[in-house]
Amino acid sequence: MIRAKKILTNESWLVFMFCIAVVAGPAIGVLFQFDLTHFPDAKTYLGLANFEFDQNPVRRYRLIVPMGARVLNVLMGGVFKQLKPSYFTADFSLAFAFFVVNTILTAWFGLLTYKYIKTFSVGTIAAIVGLLSLLTCRYTIYTAALPLVDSLFCVVIAATLLSLRRSDIRMQIALLLIGPFVKESFIFVAPLILLYGSGPKWKLFIWFFCSGLVVFSYRFGYDCLAHNPVSSSITADLHHLYNLRRTFFKVFSIHSVFLIIMIVGVWVAAPGAVFLSDKRAIKVFWQRIDQPMLALLVSVLVQALLSGSVERMFYLAMPVIVVVIAMSAQALLQRFAESRQ
Repeated sequence: MIRAKKILTNESWLVFMFCIAVVAGPAIGVLFQFDLTHFPDAKTYLGLANFEFDQNPVRRYRLIVPMGARVLNVLMGGVFKQLKPSYFTADFSLAFAFFVVNTILTAWFGLLTYKYIKTFSVGTIAAIVGLLSLLTCRYTIYTAALPLVDSLFCVVIAATLLSLRRSDIRMQIALLLIGPFVKESFIFVAPLILLYGSGPKWKLFIWFFCSGLVVFSYRFGYDCLAHNPVSSSITADLHHLYNLRRTFFKVFSIHSVFLIIMIVGVWVAAPGAVFLSDKRAIKVFWQRIDQPMLALLVSVLVQALLSGSVERMFYLAMPVIVVVIAMSAQALLQRFAESRQ
């Protein structure tokens, strides 16, 4: 009884369950309504979960989430099938298994982001406001609902930022080892750890080099076993360079700016209200922004230019954005308290 009480009153556990409570309902609605055949990414990961390894050469190595969904489907697929809506045409039990796995990972992403916000000496209420701005984002709902692997990559990004704020060398090494298996885009996140990580930088580089050797060995073995051309993935990755000219103008267009702002939605009103009412707030906020946060924004911009999916890539910067929203909420709450005195 005492142990159960400790669990129920544990802040991390409560925040984690809060994240699930906020995300699960809208996410299941998205899963029920969307035709998964319209999402090429989803088709790839559903295929991987069914051991169909001849997939898109860019995405086929991302096995962690699909295999997690596969195991859950084997254990609980019979139950999941009973929940299938009559109009759902795809394999519902497997899609639902992805939903469960991704909702848990999204809640973990939310918890890590909440802990990251708290490292900026932000109060609990303001931190919850920042967390809500993340959980109510439309891409958060897509990430939890659909058979994708973005949820785990978001966990890696939030964990990277948190490990740097806490100077947690063990977490940084773990991320250098695991990150490349989650998504190839980790190559743009790793410099944050290599540049701003704890301990001797040469040790971090050695860990990352060892991780690279293991990853390339894994990709080579994967292609050999699946009878895929070994060079096809490298060619496909390099093909992203051809997107640069087209996406450069796309990223800086008015439409793209609108889409990026809509990632945050009405929550942008909080920093807007603070900055417009007090010009000094911009300077105060800027002084609290650290170098890893700026480096992540640069990393996200590079990924957006290479991928062409502007708003989806900028969603990866949400841990930085929600810190600004939380600090804005803190400033507004302080002004409200002062006005009542």
